[in-house]
Amino acid sequence: MPSAKSTDEIADIDKLTFEQALAELIRLVEKLESGKLPLEESIAAFEAGVKLSRRCEELLDKAEQRLQVLNDEPSDE
Repeated sequence: MPSAKSTDEIADIDKLTFEQALAELIRLVEKLESGKLPLEESIAAFEAGVKLSRRCEELLDKAEQRLQVLNDEPSDE
């Protein structure tokens, strides 16, 4: 069975789009939930998952800030 990708093997996490980071996170969760990974690979997958989760949160926060700016702008009406 192929091993879980380590954070080194995942494309630079800071450059992933939200969709890419979420897809990779889902893939890692599925591998972890399978229970078939050896301990070291599980730990590496968990570490990568934490980083991916933080990336998703960062991108969602930025999107929320952009929407807040739009909502705060006075309307032309």
